[in-house]
Formats: sequence, structure tokens, C-alpha cells
Amino acid sequence: MSQSDTKKRLINSAIKLFSKNGYFNTKVSDIVKDAGVAQGTFYLYFKSKEEIFIYIVEEIIGKIKKQIENFSSKDLPPEQKLEDFAKSVFYLLSEYREVAEIYFFHLLCTDDKFQKIHFEAEQMFKRFYLEVLKDYQNKELLTDILLGFGKRLFEINFLRDQKPIDEVVKEFEEGLKLILGKEK
Repeated sequence: MSQSDTKKRLINSAIKLFSKNGYFNTKVSDIVKDAGVAQGTFYLYFKSKEEIFIYIVEEIIGKIKKQIENFSSKDLPPEQKLEDFAKSVFYLLSEYREVAEIYFFHLLCTDDKFQKIHFEAEQMFKRFYLEVLKDYQNKELLTDILLGFGKRLFEINFLRDQKPIDEVVKEFEEGLKLILGKEK
């Protein structure tokens, strides 16, 4: 088995077990057992359970950065660009529902490292929204409203209330039109 295959198995096992048991109830020994590798093998790739979780979160943030780069270069009206971008991020995060739930509801409040990652990701979103809304009056306020609205929809409607992601995306699209004054 190649090193990259072993690392992928460890990551997939970590995601599965974090999702099933939660972050605090998952041990490194659980991850390696599920991945079918020796405990020492884990430490060739990660120093701790926290490090593998941070790796997973940073992988997700990396995928979001790629979406930002993709949508930044598209020649679309601002409201369409934001709608399409938000839809792609909602669907991406829905693929990692359990990781997002652990991140938003359990670790964000307890760990400075996760708070730092969260605030850096927030700033990444904010810069993108400000650039897309550069021709709008009150672009800073609109950005804060849209970011807060999107975060609330994801955390409450999707993660907590378990609404289908398609319904959450539709709510964001309707809210975006209302907030930008584009409703029909």
C-alpha cells in the first residue's frame, strides 16, 4: 500500500469515527484500528488526533479557496456570482456534514487553534464578497448580512434542524435576492 493510500485511509477513518463518535470520544487507537494500520503508522503522518482533524478542516477550506478562485474569474452579474458560489459551498460543506457539525458546535468554542482557522476562513469569504459587491453602496454591511445569513442557514437549518441541502440553498437564493433588492 502506498503512503498516499495509507494517509487517505487514516483520514477517511478519522472522518467516519469523528462523525459517529464525536471528536472527544474518538481516540487515535480507534482511527488506526478502523484504518487497518499499526498505531505507529498514524504518527508517521500526524502528531495527534487534533492534527488530523485540523488537516481535514484545512482540506475543506482549500476546496473553498478553489471555489473562490473559480468564481472570482467568472464574468457574471454580482448576484448570480454570489448565488452560484454560495450554492457550490453549501453543497461542498454538506458532503462533510459531520465534520462541520463538530467544527461549528463542539470545537470552535473550546480551542484557540480552531478559532484562528475559523476567523481566517471568515476573512477569506469576506474578501470575496466585498470584491463581488464592490459596485454596491454599503458593500461592507451587505457582506456582513449575507455572510451571517448564510452561516445561520448552514448551522441552524442544515446542521441542527437537518433540512435538506436543496431547501437550504433555495432559502439562501431567496434571501440573497431580498437582501440585494432583486426580488421579483
